Amino acid sequence: MASRNMRAIIYARVSTEEQKRKGYSIEAQLEACRAYAKAKGWNVVLEYKEPKTAKTGSLQRRKELNKALNLIEEGGADMLITWRLDRITRSVNDFTKIVEKIGPKIASVTEGLDMSTPSGRLLAHILVSFAQYERESNSERTKLGMEKARKAGKRIGRPPKISDQLKEQILNLRKKGYTLKEISEKTGIKYSTVKTICYRAGV
Repeated sequence: MASRNMRAIIYARVSTEEQKRKGYSIEAQLEACRAYAKAKGWNVVLEYKEPKTAKTGSLQRRKELNKALNLIEEGGADMLITWRLDRITRSVNDFTKIVEKIGPKIASVTEGLDMSTPSGRLLAHILVSFAQYERESNSERTKLGMEKARKAGKRIGRPPKISDQLKEQILNLRKKGYTLKEISEKTGIKYSTVKTICYRAGV
């Protein structure tokens, strides 16, 4: 078991989507980690907040996490506290590298994880494996959904930008007395888009 009076650092990370969906902001994670450290009798010496990373955000791209890991490796702190283990990584490979670098010096608030024991280390690897499985499954479901949409003839991604020539055609039809609905049907452009173009042009 980890002893009291240890120097701890806190690491927090959240994506915009998660923050909106679950309300687990970086500040909420920090507060939970501070309370956890206080209950353990640990002294928080530093806090690291990771900005949103692009897509999966590999270990190499986590600048704040690497600062935290380096500090522990150099002896500047004794324990890394995180709100949930998948805030650190969802990759089994990356997690193995982290443990090789700093040893079993990771504490997770949500899972109540104690990596100083064999069962704790086993649980940590299981949790990361599940997190990686969830990430890969979500990615696969997204790809299958996009493929299904393509086969159904649905457009994937942003709609194409309307050319100046098409805008001019829409405006000319409007000036000739066509209704917005008629213009939409004639050009194949959405009614709301036609309305916006005409409104901005003042016709």
